[in-house]
Amino acid sequence: MGDYSRQVPEGLADILTAECTVKRAAEATIRNVFLGHGLREVSTPTLEYLDVFCRGQAVLEQEDMFKLTDPTGRILVIRPDVTIPVARMAATNMKTQPKPLKLFYISDVFRVNRPGLEGQREFTQAGVELIGVPEVEADGECISIAVGALKTAGIEDFRIDVGQVEFFESIIDEIDIPAEDKESIRQFIKHKNLVAVEEFLDLKKVNGKLKDLLLSVPVLYGDAGEVLERAREFPLNEGAVKALDGIQRACEIIDEYGYGEYISVDLGMIRELPYYTGIIFKGFTRDLGYIICSGGRYDKLQGQFGEGSPATGFAINISRVVQALYKQSRQQTFRQRSFVLKCVGPVRKRAINTAKKLRAAGLYIDIDMSGCSIEETVVYARAKGVKGVITLQEGSRLKVSDPVTGKHTITSVPGIIAGLSSDRNKCISAWH
Repeated sequence: MGDYSRQVPEGLADILTAECTVKRAAEATIRNVFLGHGLREVSTPTLEYLDVFCRGQAVLEQEDMFKLTDPTGRILVIRPDVTIPVARMAATNMKTQPKPLKLFYISDVFRVNRPGLEGQREFTQAGVELIGVPEVEADGECISIAVGALKTAGIEDFRIDVGQVEFFESIIDEIDIPAEDKESIRQFIKHKNLVAVEEFLDLKKVNGKLKDLLLSVPVLYGDAGEVLERAREFPLNEGAVKALDGIQRACEIIDEYGYGEYISVDLGMIRELPYYTGIIFKGFTRDLGYIICSGGRYDKLQGQFGEGSPATGFAINISRVVQALYKQSRQQTFRQRSFVLKCVGPVRKRAINTAKKLRAAGLYIDIDMSGCSIEETVVYARAKGVKGVITLQEGSRLKVSDPVTGKHTITSVPGIIAGLSSDRNKCISAWH
């Protein structure tokens, strides 16, 4: 057996200082967005009984979960999903609370590697669950909250694709074929494999308008108005029409939030989790090739735990958001607010008081009490990637040196704080 004491398990990673700073900032920003919508935060256990994820619609593949046993021999899993535990919580410990429940969480999730997870076995999710609202208006609000959270976190150039589980299910239920054959068609549609769809329909002798519709489903994607109009040109059953009406109403709500430009409709979207029952959606950004946000309606999930209630929700993959922010150079936010404050024995109290004032204004102040030279402190500050080195001068004056350029300015605590606004407006003129 090898020595793994200097390694981390496959699919997990240390989060170093710069990335951790961006991650915590993103979490704080998204948390504030959720709180601003009147949501209340909850947290579920890291360990759950396997039974929570293996009943009714709450079924996840056991191969996707990390399992262990408790001292009595009962099988536990390390949290592979948060929506299901929140549904359990709502149906048990929160069943007497008035509806709707508007909840959010920021939690780590653990899954065995699967295709599409890009090797991640541990990642952080920030999610919302709106429980007790059957109307599609809740879906529109949910998607709008997701868009607002991504925008506020600093994500640029992203899209939310909106689908509807019942649109495809209503169409495929018209075909008299076994369940396993229907699942084959689902997979072909999911991967937009038109050749395979056509060959399978020919094999099953499915012809006419139904065949034309199924061949069109994978390419019914794009602008919401255009896609819905094209879909309504086909002869649709009542279930499919109702699904389109729901998407249209949700998109109208999103438009009212001012977020219509971020929305596309994908009628070929197939549910990937068994508990989804209505509108589903996924978020992508041009900077990454995988999903950063996903969610949908799950009206029957909570009933698996004894207290049925309609619900909708979503989860943002914070780990992916951090990667996207790095690609967009958002890590510079930390540098703009970070300083090293040089402290020498006789002026320690003044240095500490100065640091307190700057920290109260939202700056990150590292007090250097090492006793090293100013040159060594500058080298340290440059390696740390901060904006400046502060040294105390006579009276209330402060000297701020740029560790990269060597340029400096004489200022004060109010001057440094005022510089934050100047930085935002790119109006810095005091450096010389």
